[in-house]
Amino acid sequence: MLKLNSFLVQLKKIIANIVSWFVTHEKQILLLIGFIVIALLSFVFGVFKGAELVQSPIIVNKPIGEPIIIKEICANDIITASECIYVGSIKGAKYYPPSCSYAKKISKENLRCFKSDEDAIAKGYTKSTTCK
Repeated sequence: MLKLNSFLVQLKKIIANIVSWFVTHEKQILLLIGFIVIALLSFVFGVFKGAELVQSPIIVNKPIGEPIIIKEICANDIITASECIYVGSIKGAKYYPPSCSYAKKISKENLRCFKSDEDAIAKGYTKSTTCK
């Protein structure tokens, strides 16, 4: 019984020390709890607001049609854009697909069309390795 009474006395002292610590640091504890509550509320409201702002992604579609409009006379044949698989410059020695950035830089006066790889090679041109 004596041990139980001494244990209870020690327990009361410990509780008194804890209570006095909380009373001493009451302002700091309340401030910390306030910061935590505000942070949690901000997070929750941010998540809800973010869910409202979800938008569908922007999709950029490239036209499937002809990359450039070409109507050129090559070797006395009229080659239209649908038949023009490759282009080259009259002043150059390479040929490119019409969608290539180098092909788009060729002026219309110097533009030469080819129906196939063989057609371009037969006319003395080599295929560019920069554009596929």
